[in-house]
This record gives sequence, structure tokens and C-alpha cells, in this order.
Amino acid sequence: MIVALNYYSCSSISPWTIRSHLDRRNTSQKAAVSQINGAESISLVQHSSKRRCECYDMYKKVVPFLEAWAWQQSIVEKRKTLIDINEDDSDTLIILQHEPVYTLGTASTEKHLNFDIKDSPLPLYQTERGGEVTYHGPGQLVMYPIMNLRYQKMDLHWYLRALEEVVIRVLFSTFSLKASRVEGLTGVWVVEHI
Repeated sequence: MIVALNYYSCSSISPWTIRSHLDRRNTSQKAAVSQINGAESISLVQHSSKRRCECYDMYKKVVPFLEAWAWQQSIVEKRKTLIDINEDDSDTLIILQHEPVYTLGTASTEKHLNFDIKDSPLPLYQTERGGEVTYHGPGQLVMYPIMNLRYQKMDLHWYLRALEEVVIRVLFSTFSLKASRVEGLTGVWVVEHI
């Protein structure tokens, strides 16, 4: 399956093959790059440089949280090395599912847990992300973006809105799911109409 990660509307998508670090059979994963075209886009981008995005499309795979977390950290370390020698030329998006797990953001508190932290019913991990407690499990699609924000606008709220836009577009273009924002909240929601 080719996942077209369209940050903004564009007419050309160039597919190429990449290897998944998590796929033990070492089979190829398809990725796609969308070039940013400012003239056709919603004006979320402040810079006109074109960026590639490697999309690891493993949406059907259930990956242990620690394995995915270590993979992300290795990508970030590799990217830091490339930045140091001015060779950073692509962003990354990882799409997958997790085995049942709770994650806590850097500012999260135990009061949002409905259980004793010492007797968690599922694995529980403190992470570097913002936000409170989050449950992840099979059937829940998780998208991990790894981006160099030096090529974008260095503003947290701008980043969150742009990230929501990417998720909304990927959900629609790849899975035919209509998603939207909720005024005053961070995130993307998909509501099924019965």
C-alpha cells in the first residue's frame, strides 16, 4: 500500500521503496513523498523549501511500544548527526498500532489514572511527549512524525495545527475517513454516523 503524505495539496507523488526497521522478514515497505507546493496549499507553511517525508506504513502491524519508541529515538539520533553536517533532507512518519499500553506525557499527573500507578493493569511508560495519560492498543492507529522544525515555523501551536491537518488529510486520502478538529481542543476526531 502506498501512503501519500500530503502536507498540502500537490500534483506529484513519487513512490520509492524503503526497508522497515521493525519488519523482521526484511520485506520492503512502500513510502511516498509529497512535495510541498505553497501555491496550492492552505497557508500553514512559512518557508517554501521542499522536504521529503519517509513514510513507514505499518498500519496493520501491532508493535510493542518500547520497540517503536527505541526506533524513533534511533531516527532522531541519526537526524541530529545529519543536521550537524548540514545533510538533513527528509522528515519521517511512522504509522502503526501498539499492544495495549499507557503512556504518560512529561507534565502528566497520577490523578488522571483510574488505577494505582504501582499496580497498573497494563505497561505504563513516561515519555518525552506533552500531554497527559494516553491508552494505545490494537485497532488504534498511531502516527509518529519526526520533523526538523527549523524548516518550518518554530511555534508549538502552529505545529499542532499543521500536524492535525496532516492527520486529517492522511486519514481521508488513505483510509477514506472524515476527521475534524474540535474547537478549543488539541487533536483530531473521527465520528461515525449511524
